[in-house]
Amino acid sequence: MYRHRNYLFAVIAGLFITGLAGAQQPMQFKPGDRVEIDVIMAGAPERSIYKKGTVTAVDEKDKSYVVDVDPLPGRMPQSYRIPVRDYARYWIRAAAGGAAAGPAPVVTSERLRADENGTVLADREMLDCEHLTHSGRNGTPLPVELAKKLIRCTIERPSQPGMDGAQIMDITEFTPGAARRWKLYEDMGQGSLNTVVYPVQVKWNQKTFYRTRNVSITGKEGMFTCLVDNTGLWQCGSAAGPRQEGKTQEIRVTK
Repeated sequence: MYRHRNYLFAVIAGLFITGLAGAQQPMQFKPGDRVEIDVIMAGAPERSIYKKGTVTAVDEKDKSYVVDVDPLPGRMPQSYRIPVRDYARYWIRAAAGGAAAGPAPVVTSERLRADENGTVLADREMLDCEHLTHSGRNGTPLPVELAKKLIRCTIERPSQPGMDGAQIMDITEFTPGAARRWKLYEDMGQGSLNTVVYPVQVKWNQKTFYRTRNVSITGKEGMFTCLVDNTGLWQCGSAAGPRQEGKTQEIRVTK
């Protein structure tokens, strides 16, 4: 009876060890390899949804791969951790076509900039909109440099303390139009029928800074109007007119 029990224990232990050995597949890929992964990690191969990507890291200790899935144009790649296990043997495979599968997309990255309080910073000095001097007199010619700053102040802002979201605006084209009179219910601010309004068509680039990504928009275009309001201050704001949304690009942020 005792010998029979020991035999059963030995058989069970052997099966257990064999199961552990079979539970992990060998690490067959290295960083830079082009692969296809099942992004939903389905419980059965027939339900898998494969997307092409690139191995960025191999975790020998955890027996898993980190894979960047090829991003859509203008977007940042999504990263997946794919375990190497017997039950997950079909979750990662070599990209169809081998070398003909094509190179990995170029992924732009930038370093995180933050102060000692964890506030995310922009990549250049911000315009101080709170202390901008903008007094004026109705009917005087448009002060171009001041108008540019006031227009930038409609978008440019620092992150709140300890937060992210800093945003900058760089004007690339500034085209003033013909001056006209202020229109009630159409123009901004505290104007009157004698207030002179200056339309300006502007092209610009803008960028927003977050902890894990930055968002760059280039070639944006829109109409602004500038005027001296009834309090004697120059004001500029967005107005109706031709617009272009520009090209958006997400940029990965690394520490």
